[in-house]
Amino acid sequence: MIAGIQFDPDRQRHLTIGEKSLSLAIRLSASVLALAVAIAGIAVLLTSEGAFAQEDPACAAASLGQLADPATGLQASGSWSGQDCQSGLRPDSDARHFEFEVVTGGRVRIELTSASADPYLYLLTADGTRIADDDDGGRLLDARIERDLDPGAYRVEATTTGGRRRGAADFSLTIGFVEGCRIAPLGELTPGSALTASGSWSHETCGSRIVVAHPAHNYLFQLPQPGRVRIDLSSPNGDPVLSLATVEGAVIGANDDGGPGRSSRIEQHLPAGGYIIEATTYSRRGLQPLASDFDLTVVLIDESERQGRGNAKLEAMIVPDRVVAGEPFLVHYRVGNLGGGDLHEFARRVQIQGYGASFRHQALHRLGVTDSNWLVGSSYHTDEIVASPDSTTLEGLEPLEMTLDGAGRSWVLIAVFMLDEEGNDVGLHTLWKHVEVISGATFDPLRVSIDGQFFEVGASADDDGEVATEVVRLADRGAQVDSPQRSQAVYAAGVRSLLLDGIFERDSIVRLEELRAGAGTGVATGQVGGSGPTSSAARAAFAAEYLASLTESGLAGSSAAGVMIDPARVEDLLIANAENAAQEYASLASAWRSLGSRLALGGAISYSEALALHSQLRYAESVLAARLEAGELARAARADEDGWDGAVARRLSRFAREAFCGVADRRLGSALQLAGSADLEQTLALDAELRLALPAFGAATDRALCAVSEIDDANDRLFENLGLAASESFLLPGYRFAPTVADEGPRPHLLRIVARLHSDGRIEHAVELADGRRILPQRRFLGADSQPGVEHSSSDVQLSGQAIGAIRSHRDSAGQVLFSFLASDGTRLVPDVRVMPADASVGAWLRSSRIEVPPATPTLAAVG
Repeated sequence: MIAGIQFDPDRQRHLTIGEKSLSLAIRLSASVLALAVAIAGIAVLLTSEGAFAQEDPACAAASLGQLADPATGLQASGSWSGQDCQSGLRPDSDARHFEFEVVTGGRVRIELTSASADPYLYLLTADGTRIADDDDGGRLLDARIERDLDPGAYRVEATTTGGRRRGAADFSLTIGFVEGCRIAPLGELTPGSALTASGSWSHETCGSRIVVAHPAHNYLFQLPQPGRVRIDLSSPNGDPVLSLATVEGAVIGANDDGGPGRSSRIEQHLPAGGYIIEATTYSRRGLQPLASDFDLTVVLIDESERQGRGNAKLEAMIVPDRVVAGEPFLVHYRVGNLGGGDLHEFARRVQIQGYGASFRHQALHRLGVTDSNWLVGSSYHTDEIVASPDSTTLEGLEPLEMTLDGAGRSWVLIAVFMLDEEGNDVGLHTLWKHVEVISGATFDPLRVSIDGQFFEVGASADDDGEVATEVVRLADRGAQVDSPQRSQAVYAAGVRSLLLDGIFERDSIVRLEELRAGAGTGVATGQVGGSGPTSSAARAAFAAEYLASLTESGLAGSSAAGVMIDPARVEDLLIANAENAAQEYASLASAWRSLGSRLALGGAISYSEALALHSQLRYAESVLAARLEAGELARAARADEDGWDGAVARRLSRFAREAFCGVADRRLGSALQLAGSADLEQTLALDAELRLALPAFGAATDRALCAVSEIDDANDRLFENLGLAASESFLLPGYRFAPTVADEGPRPHLLRIVARLHSDGRIEHAVELADGRRILPQRRFLGADSQPGVEHSSSDVQLSGQAIGAIRSHRDSAGQVLFSFLASDGTRLVPDVRVMPADASVGAWLRSSRIEVPPATPTLAAVG
């Protein structure tokens, strides 16, 4: 139980919280009974095997005597020969039997060890009823049983897991009392003071009374007055787990990772009385380090002080009642500060995380706490569907995307953590909901046409979440449908159900509608939507339009003529691309509406229509979306007095983060290869210049190609949901094409000459290294009144303490400025792109093409 929420009692969950592992270990009612009985000192008989069959006298149990003195134990040794008595509990395994008598009740440990076999151990009553068994509870493969035993007679069966096939082996058996298992008193818990204890878990530590294979220590404290108690258990190298029980043995609390890191925390209001704490660890004895130290702290919480501080809590959440296994879904929620004060008074960060049974990946958002947000009474929502009249949006607060695997009944949990400056948890609240997970998509029977024949396709889930798909030929409902036609029919029906139905409610399409409205009008270029719903088709379509836009903008020609690139012209390109993308999307949307209207009247979707729609949607959500987003950014920068700085810079930063999914020139190179680029190297070089002139251009290209790279994964999920194999060539020919472009290694002293026009007419120049660092020589301005044809030189450019050369510049008769570089060895380096146009934008850095400057020879003074 965490934060008062009871989970399914028949499951044990492992959840990931950032770097922590949150294990919600649900104790069964039998475990509660076991703890109560153990505290009372009564032996628990968990399952009854019935008495042994009549034994062979040669297999009679050997008597080990009485167990009475805690200082001494009982021992036995022997061997399994492969021909000894057969185990009554493990067929085809040798067994040796022993008897012993407990004179004084207590905690007893029985260990069975072997150097060459895998021991298995049974503890039974004198009449053969099983009390406990164990396989690997000792060191490595050794067996260990530890129980509180009453006075009386007991039997032990020493056997193996491998059976007689493993051959002969020797063993040793030891039985003895375990010291240090008593409940240690901590004293009375009073306001203003803390009860503490420390210790360690090891292989020899007493076993937990709830999960015996885990080492544990038990403590008793008295609470004179009712109060809110917090118990913390921490360990630098262990994974603590806490349990809290009454002195009568009723478990009233359990927690694994409710504290900072892997620490455990139980916090609840308790009536006056005595309470038992079990401090254990998640790892079994055999998985423990040699020793794991721990610290236990018990304190009373001042509830009046706590009520006056902030408290972030989840107010509502919306999770789909049914999800498809492996298919991402969104969890919307509303969270607010429901405490008595502002959150910034004690917390610096809010972390919101989602978990689920068999969830595939981490869902996590981190939000900063300032003196202007998370104020008392504030409330924030991720979407209007979960909003309240008083809630608002908050930057960074987004729905959680989750994926569950495995059909059947499952659950989703959302947790909000409050963290202090050191990252320690100072508060936690959770909400959860049951979710039905089905193995694939379901839809009512739909009509489709394949090669002029009509079929009806429907998919439904049974009570276990398993989906079955039925395909019926309408002309002959009893006829068997062959594999190609069946797969194409299922594909066509799936595209209609999963992609076309509700297409204008898809978040990506809603956003495209918004972007199109503000993009103006352009001209649709090429084949709208590409030639297939695959990443290779979308890459080729993108590259073709990319090359066409560079040619139409004139930037390719200017660069080839040696003219420096003005960022304003790159902005023009982004805006033009967005206008053309808006026109392309308008054509697609019109076609989708027409198809939807026809099908709504009872028409059948054909395989070719499904393929076209699938292609168009993937293209729109990747290529067109990226171009429209980039165009909106360019228009916003032009409208903002701060240009690409300020608010637009923050938007560009988010845009660029979404565009990062690998090495950009490799992705673009692949696309250009598919489009049949005549000069791949020259085009990639121009792309690098455009990226430097205006980073938004590179972000737009990367964003489109990143989205394209995700198309095949999205198709995989679609096919999986429909129970189809994406590799079937008759579905998507040419599926998954991934060419690569060879990387070029870095060159030493790769430089660019950069220059910008000041408002007073002066031209400032510098050099820019490959890593983006800019070096400004002391003398670096070309005057506004400089005469045409007269060459000017900067002062030395210093790199690593050495002069590598100087920048040379001069005006021509048209007012353009031309640059070169004179290296320290006398070599003049003339960049291919070196002309700064006379009408350059004021304040924008323009860049030459790259030049390779020879390294300077160190002087004697520098060497010395």
